[in-house]
Amino acid sequence: MMPRGRGRGRGMGFRGGAGARRIARFLEPCLLILLERGRTAHGYWLLEALRPFGFAPGTVDASVVYRLLREMEAEGWVQSEWDTSGAGPPRRMYRVTPDGRDYLAAWIDELRRTRDEIDRFVAAYEGDDAVDSGIGRPDGRTREQEGHD
Repeated sequence: MMPRGRGRGRGMGFRGGAGARRIARFLEPCLLILLERGRTAHGYWLLEALRPFGFAPGTVDASVVYRLLREMEAEGWVQSEWDTSGAGPPRRMYRVTPDGRDYLAAWIDELRRTRDEIDRFVAAYEGDDAVDSGIGRPDGRTREQEGHD
C-alpha cells in the first residue's frame, strides 16, 4: 500500500523549485510521526516541529499544514477535538489513529525501498564496480564478462 497522491497542484504552498514540490507529500508522514511521538498537538506546534525533517522556517505555509490535517482526518489517519481549557482561543488538537499508524508504516516501508534504490543509483553513478558488474552492456554482456575476453 504505497501512499497515494492527491492532486494538490503545483507548489503546494512551498517556496522553492521542483524539489520543494516533490517533497510536499513528505509532510504527511512527518506530521504522523510528530503526532505519534507527542500524542496530541495543535497545528501551529506541528508546523514549528517540522524543522528536524528539513523544512526550514518559512518554507511551509501554515495553510498547507492545516489543509493536510483536515485531509488526513477525512482519511481517518488523525482525529481532532477542540481544546478549550487554555486561556486563549480554543485550539483543535490532533492525534494519530490506528489507521494513521498503518499508513505511516506503509510510508516507512516505501521510503526504505526508495532509499535502497537511490543508494544503488548513486553507487552506479559513482562507478561502483559491484553495481557496474550487474549492468548489461549494449551487446548484452556485463562488465564482468567483458573482462574475461
